[in-house]
Amino acid sequence: MNKFKKITVLLLLAAVFSCGKNVKYEDASKDTGSREWGPKEIKTTVNTMVTSMYTFLKNDYNKPVFIQVQRFANRTSDHLDAKMVTDEITTNLIKKRIKFIDAEMTKEALAEMEMGTTGLIDPDSAVPFGQLKSPNLYLYGDIRENMRTVGNKQKQYLVVTLKLMEVATRVVVWQEQQEFLKVSKKGGVTF
Repeated sequence: MNKFKKITVLLLLAAVFSCGKNVKYEDASKDTGSREWGPKEIKTTVNTMVTSMYTFLKNDYNKPVFIQVQRFANRTSDHLDAKMVTDEITTNLIKKRIKFIDAEMTKEALAEMEMGTTGLIDPDSAVPFGQLKSPNLYLYGDIRENMRTVGNKQKQYLVVTLKLMEVATRVVVWQEQQEFLKVSKKGGVTF
């Protein structure tokens, strides 16, 4: 390898290894917000929804609770990971002993139960059929926006709505909203 190639490789390696040294972690709960959907909006939404839903479930809904998250749709022009919001909500509610049904693992659970009937699994540890729980509540909702320009400012009105619907009756028994009005100056390119 000639001298020029060696120097180029060394410079590239130095650049790659120095990139990681510029990383700094901050407390997500202290984020001040930006034009994009970020930690401030997620944390505020999660706190509002968890507090309201938990209060309803513990004080007003006098039945066993098995919730299944159905969908949380992003109906805005921003790219955001809607599952991040529902995952944080379910995590916080599970910590408060609210039960959730995870339908994504049903196929695996059924396969495990079937294996228990083959004689390959110790009968004392085999998972029997008939113990799966059905959800009695569906959690679903969306985030919507209204964009407008006022003078040299862009205003984005965001509304996050979540609902709990009783599966047996299709009655919405709980609903909560979190609103944001984000104002930013129009103009120059930002990086």
